[in-house]
Amino acid sequence: MNTRNFTPLLFSGLLVAAFAIQAKANIFSDNFDALAVAERAKAAPAELSKPTSYVAFDGGYIEAGDPIAGDEPPTADNVRQSLEAALASQGFQASQTVPSLLITYHWGVLRVDHREINVPYKILTNLMARISLVSTAKMEAEIENHILDRKKGGGEDLSVSSPRFLAGDLDAALSHSRQPRIFVVVSAYDFQSLFQKHEARLVWSTKLSTQETSGKMEQVIPPLLSKGSSFLGADSPNVANIQATLEAKSTALGISAGTPPTPESYHIDRLYLDSLLRQERAQISGEPNNP
Repeated sequence: MNTRNFTPLLFSGLLVAAFAIQAKANIFSDNFDALAVAERAKAAPAELSKPTSYVAFDGGYIEAGDPIAGDEPPTADNVRQSLEAALASQGFQASQTVPSLLITYHWGVLRVDHREINVPYKILTNLMARISLVSTAKMEAEIENHILDRKKGGGEDLSVSSPRFLAGDLDAALSHSRQPRIFVVVSAYDFQSLFQKHEARLVWSTKLSTQETSGKMEQVIPPLLSKGSSFLGADSPNVANIQATLEAKSTALGISAGTPPTPESYHIDRLYLDSLLRQERAQISGEPNNP
């Protein structure tokens, strides 16, 4: 028997076994990585940037990009209850009378849309929606400039740089945007401006997302909101990395969150609110704003 090659072979076998164990641990882990993007509007009143009273309206489930069957989303009640718990943990209080903030939220999954027609010198709306989900406004504009420059198209944002090559956070954001992502987008508006003037004055926005491969949507969205709660109303110059744990199916389903609010209860113009929600939906999904 030739024993000279036995030691290298044994060592290689141990390495393969170790990698297999690590891979198995990663596959069956309940932990998942997520991204949080939190920004306050520059012109927002200081008092509204702090935890205050609110009323929240659900913009609805979004499944944008290539359709894939099989993954059931959580119920709207479950998402609403998870959001209310996340807001409460940061000091926000649901109001039954006249709130300071009107909060909207959208949730679902955003994938690459291979059906969208590529227009010369322009960026696919689906691509920009995916980039926006994982970028701050400044990062998004710089990545957009970079892509337009490579396409030799116009429309660059002259207020930010046009990097010849993407590196660091910009390259990471573009890489994250290539993966299908489960998300929740929460936006807060000045209630009085919207109620009195039909003017949607954004106060702050928070975008939470994770790769679709992180787990079933019904088990991902509640902990995504829970672990990302500290970013609700926050202002961060960078994209933050957070880690969450999948929620057990038994606790993620079958929860009643009570009766959702109606625009009439707060004397809000329903048509105007519906229009705002459609505009947000189109921007988040990258799909047309159809009335």
